[in-house]
Amino acid sequence: MSAPWMGFVRPLLVRSATQFAPPPPPALTSARYTRDFNEVKALGSLTSTERTEAQTSTAQFFSGNALVQYNTALRDQVTVRDLGIVDAARMFAAIDMSLADAEISVWYAKYVDGFWRPITAINLAGTDGNPATVADPTWVPLLTTPPYPEYPSGYNVVNSTVSHGLEDLFRTRHLQLTLISTAVPGVQRHYDSGRALRRDVVDARVWLGIHFRFADTAAREIGRRLTAWALDHYFQPVHSDS
Repeated sequence: MSAPWMGFVRPLLVRSATQFAPPPPPALTSARYTRDFNEVKALGSLTSTERTEAQTSTAQFFSGNALVQYNTALRDQVTVRDLGIVDAARMFAAIDMSLADAEISVWYAKYVDGFWRPITAINLAGTDGNPATVADPTWVPLLTTPPYPEYPSGYNVVNSTVSHGLEDLFRTRHLQLTLISTAVPGVQRHYDSGRALRRDVVDARVWLGIHFRFADTAAREIGRRLTAWALDHYFQPVHSDS
C-alpha cells in the first residue's frame, strides 16, 4: 500500500480518523457487491463496448491529480465570488483543512479494510465464493490501478469535501465552479450544481475501472458529513462590537 502512514496522521479539525468512518464494504456474496462488480466489469474495462464516448470523456477528465484540480478551482473562486483577502483566506483554510482530514479518514479506512480493486476482484472472481460473479483473468481497467486499497474512494472524498464545503461556506447551491483536468490538458468543465458534479465523479471512477460504486458513494458521504461538522465547529464569522 502506497503511503500507509497517511491514515495515522493527527487530524487538524476532527477528533480522529474514525469519527466519520464509513461502514464496512459489502460482503462479497451480497447483492450490492454483485451488482457493483458486474457494473465495473462491463463499463470499466479498457476494451469496454458498453461504455459510451461521453462516459469515457468524463472518466478521463476525472483521472488526474484531484488536489491540483480542485485547488485551481478554489483559486478561481476568489475571482468568481470577488472575495477579499479575509474571505479568501477563510475559504482556503476551511476547505483545505477539511480536505486534509477527509483524506486522513479515507486513508485510515483503506488501511483497515484493505479491500481489493476491481482488477483483482474480476481476475480472481472464482475465489470469492459468489456464484453470480464470473472471473475474467484477462480483464484490465481503463486507468492503471493505483497502488493502494480500493475502499473508500480518495478522489470522491476530495470532490465531496470541496463541493459540499463551498455550498455550506457560501450558503448557496450555485457552485459557479470551473474545473481543469491534469489528465486532459486544455479541457475545462463548468458546474453550477454540486449534485451534478458529485454524480459525475462517482460515475467516472467506476467507468475508469478502478472503483466499485459503493466505494465512491461511501467516500461522498464521508466528505458531506465531515465538512458539515467542521464548518459547524470552526471558521464561523466573528462579529465585532466595535
